[in-house]
Amino acid sequence: MDTNRFGLLESEIRSCRKCAGLLSVAFVDRADNPTAYVEPRPIVPAIRKCPILLIGQAPGLTEYEKQKPFQGPAGQRIRDVFAEVGVPRDKFDEIVYSTAIVKCFPGSKQPKDGRSREDNLPRPLMVQNCLPFLLKQKAFVQPNVVVTLGRFPLQHYLKIRGNGAVCRLENFVGKTEMWDGAQVVFFPHTSGTSRWHNSPQNRDLFLRAKQLLRDALLEEGIVKSICAQRCN
Repeated sequence: MDTNRFGLLESEIRSCRKCAGLLSVAFVDRADNPTAYVEPRPIVPAIRKCPILLIGQAPGLTEYEKQKPFQGPAGQRIRDVFAEVGVPRDKFDEIVYSTAIVKCFPGSKQPKDGRSREDNLPRPLMVQNCLPFLLKQKAFVQPNVVVTLGRFPLQHYLKIRGNGAVCRLENFVGKTEMWDGAQVVFFPHTSGTSRWHNSPQNRDLFLRAKQLLRDALLEEGIVKSICAQRCN
């Protein structure tokens, strides 16, 4: 049965410790214990068939602590964006299957000169260890629509597809393509620290990307009933 297969994959991801050696030098950087080391805690929501697959970079500190994806500020912003295109916030986790290129929190950068905390960029070996899980998740979820969130997921999506294109968000945001029957929509990161949104041209591209996502959700009937209720 699918539920048994899904459960086996969830267990396989949650029990993975391939990156434990890499994380042994990564810091959590909590205010009360800034030198705590990161533990390998792969984050995987219950695997199920779902119409939308959202792919981020990696869990952040909030996700690490809550053991759920997209719980921090960027996660709240992406929920707002999906609400704009017809997916209510209270339905987000039901309609959207959220995951990331890397499943474990990669740790925090050592703070410098009073700067705010930043997450480490996942190391190449972490990506190598996790990409097979992403492909299995996609095969099990069977999404109609895939959304990549930011440059890092876009970069590795292109590698999966064997595309050697230069990975510039401006070349992809506002466009779509097909991936094994799923329509892919490219988003910039919704982090409040992203300077990509400072450009008026980039903001226009993001508006176009949101419209493309809304069109895809309508086309697939994912938000048809929601939009009909709002328009009447």
